[in-house]
Order: sequence, then structure tokens, then C-alpha cells
Amino acid sequence: MNKSITIKNSNLNANIGLNQSWFKIKHVDNEQFFSNDLAEVCAKNQQQKRWILCVDSDESSLQTLADTVDKSKILRVNGQHQPIAFDKIARTLLKGNCSTVILCDHDFSERQLMMLQSCAKQGNTECIVVNKKQNQLH
Repeated sequence: MNKSITIKNSNLNANIGLNQSWFKIKHVDNEQFFSNDLAEVCAKNQQQKRWILCVDSDESSLQTLADTVDKSKILRVNGQHQPIAFDKIARTLLKGNCSTVILCDHDFSERQLMMLQSCAKQGNTECIVVNKKQNQLH
């Protein structure tokens, strides 16, 4: 089941004033997010003829997304061997070459989240942080 959660701390959204049209944090527990919700956002944004950048997404999630949108406009960057530097993500958002930047399973500080939101707005780039929920044993 998908549910949009602004940030881990429920008071944080009010404190930093996140603009939900440019910046979203999603906590998901299945691949349906990529095949439904995210695919819809990307299809809408793809009409802008700009890139969709997926950072650290796994292959199966990206394939699910690629089944529903134009694959020629999807870029995948994987920081498996060397993490993607935060400043490079921020610069990418500022440049505005992408319609959507999807950041998978990143743990950002409050300050970094504020900066991402600001960069997304300035670059006219939607930024979605996707965190997969961990299955908990009882």
C-alpha cells in the first residue's frame, strides 16, 4: 500500500514549508508504486521532452517504469560502487534538463531535504524521494 509521507518527522513539513508540487517523499512497500503512481507522473512530465532520471533504482523497478513510459528518455544512475554526491544531485535539479528526478532509498538530513526542494523549484524539476519500507519481523 502506498502512502505519501512528507518526511520522517511529522512536524518537519510545517517547519521547512515543503512545496508538494516540486518535492515529494514516498514510502512504499511494493512495486505497484513504480507501475502506477510513478509511471503516471513520468508520463505526464515526459510531454515536456526532458529526461527522467532515476538515481539508485533497482533494475526491476526501473523495468516496471520503462514498460509504461518512453524508454528513450529514462536515465539510470547507480551509485552502487561509489555513492552519488549530494551536490551532483542538487546541480542536476537546478539545471532543469530533467522533468523528474527519482531518488531511491536515500537517507537525507533535514537540511539536505530543504536544499533539494529549493533546487527542484528553481530548476522546474519534480523531485521524488522513494524509500522502500523494510519488512519487519514480529
